[in-house]
Amino acid sequence: MWSAGITWNTEGYELACVHDDGCRVPPVEFRANDVQGIVRYLAETCGADVAVVVDSTNGLLDGPLRNAGLCVLRADPWNVPPRPDDGFVPALELARCGAVARGCLTETDDSAGALTGREGELRRVIAASSSAEAALAGRGLLVTRGPGAARRVALTFDDGPAQPYTDRVLDVLRDYGVPATFFCVGLHAHADPASVARIAEAGHSVGNHTWSHPYVPDLARDELLFQLESTNRSIAAVTGAVPRCARPPYGARTPETLGWFADQGMTTVLWDRDSGDWAAPGIPAIVDNAIAGVTSGSVILMHDGPGDRSQTVAALPRVIEALVQDGYELVTVDRLLAGD
Repeated sequence: MWSAGITWNTEGYELACVHDDGCRVPPVEFRANDVQGIVRYLAETCGADVAVVVDSTNGLLDGPLRNAGLCVLRADPWNVPPRPDDGFVPALELARCGAVARGCLTETDDSAGALTGREGELRRVIAASSSAEAALAGRGLLVTRGPGAARRVALTFDDGPAQPYTDRVLDVLRDYGVPATFFCVGLHAHADPASVARIAEAGHSVGNHTWSHPYVPDLARDELLFQLESTNRSIAAVTGAVPRCARPPYGARTPETLGWFADQGMTTVLWDRDSGDWAAPGIPAIVDNAIAGVTSGSVILMHDGPGDRSQTVAALPRVIEALVQDGYELVTVDRLLAGD
């Protein structure tokens, strides 16, 4: 059986393959928006007898690769060598890990995605962060929702840009004359600057969603700063403005990581309404999740990437129409927080 290690770097993805008999295939590089190229390469090189290994700092590939019929395993920090400050384990190391210690890795699934098996830990670290959240909220450096004085709501989209779905989301927003906030992943922004430009030129806000969508509690301080600074550079190179808002992937945080966001002068933006669209539960469920319990100041979480976001695109007009019919003005997070 083959093990294919896939890691991220400053340009995209590196992929290396190791067979259980010790045979190796030299690493190859792919752009971050070329998931189909990765799937084709694995089919041609390894056939059907392959398990893909990613680590917990790479939360972008497991879903699209599972959708392509591949088994995706996650290596946690205790499974791999220590990471450097730029945060990525070489693809060959991940492949070796899959070849010699496959039984120690976690197979991801559609119910919990990249965090399969660590859902309880996620709930615990979030609960333990409540005091730090309150302190930062008092300083204006963390928000879950905006002020409720005006009847306004913010739509937010994570994990893009990812085509064709980012363009389709933008088309819907344009047709309804509605602004939104896009929390972009640095890898995707670097691979597709034209989409970032379209987002900004249409008047939407652009925020930072880290470079590789890591599980932030697994990162050291310098690793997180690398994730934030690299993403800010890629976005600013297109928009001319450094994002001041950031969102941790999965909403995962600890008191320490929240402090590290704040030390960079970045406001952590969470949400109070989750559409659940990342799991593709069906269009009616996405609509219901997005609008149920909305009040003035709500921040709604949706996704324009990665993988198949056709359900999100189809649900979005219904979400907008329901909110507008209920008297809400849809605004960017920046304007929601400004309260003007």
